[in-house]
Amino acid sequence: MSNYEHIPVLLNEVLFYLRPKSGENFVDATFGGGSYTKAILENNKPDGKVLAVELDQDAIDNYQLTTKDLRLTLHHGNFAQIDKIVEHHKFNNISGIVADLGLSSYELEHRGISFATNQPLDMRFNQRGEHIDAKFVLNNYDAARLEKIFTQYGEEKFSKQIARKIQEARLKSQIHYTTDLYQVIVDALPKPVKHKADDSARRIFQALRIEVNHELYNLKEFLPKAFDLLNPGGRLAVVSFHSLEDRIVKQFFVSLTKGCVCPIDFPQCVCGKNPQGKILTKKLVSATEQELNKNPRSRPAKLRVIEKI
Repeated sequence: MSNYEHIPVLLNEVLFYLRPKSGENFVDATFGGGSYTKAILENNKPDGKVLAVELDQDAIDNYQLTTKDLRLTLHHGNFAQIDKIVEHHKFNNISGIVADLGLSSYELEHRGISFATNQPLDMRFNQRGEHIDAKFVLNNYDAARLEKIFTQYGEEKFSKQIARKIQEARLKSQIHYTTDLYQVIVDALPKPVKHKADDSARRIFQALRIEVNHELYNLKEFLPKAFDLLNPGGRLAVVSFHSLEDRIVKQFFVSLTKGCVCPIDFPQCVCGKNPQGKILTKKLVSATEQELNKNPRSRPAKLRVIEKI
């Protein structure tokens, strides 16, 4: 297997907000190349622990070939099941949880996620699972369903035209490769905007990837479970890379800060609702110019952090 490369994004900022200390336990919900985990283990030694969750078995295999640490527990699974994973490993007293929703360079280059290279249209994070791949979606979903995916997950203006062109193209031959799909997208666009085909392609490829991996559903499942697992004073940090993810994280965090929800004309509170969390990132945290120079892919990254009261 090729080296599973993943340059960490906003690593210093994540560490600043999580504040790992000796003896504290943390969960890295999206292990990837292990950069967050390594940094946390360096800061919570000698007896702090990390439970790391990763959906891509290739990432786990690559890390285990080179690194051993008795304070680390690696689990192959979906962070949407974080509660069951934590219970399975009897991993308690959690001071912080981090989730980086981005992609590794390995995934970008080997899964048909990017149209920059000619790859089979797979897009699955979990290669050993039973989930359908992008090729199946493109060659079997009807035009209306494809249009809905492209509109909801890609916010693509020409979703209808692209969906119809996909349906037409697959009558001649199946769409197998990233270059096949890219050409269909170009063909579908009106002449005045064909020069912006790359922008549409990015949105369509993103939408397919989200559909194949159920990314937004998994994120919505993960957030409340992760917050519930934290000790009082524990912190949940999420790094997102597009507006759909960030919107979900922002709305969830804001919901945790609200107290009484009784109508304003009630003489006294009857709901008994108190704020559960305090948002630590009043402004979105993004990459510095120094980080952008080293890693241009960090540009869309956004960090939000909440502390459990």
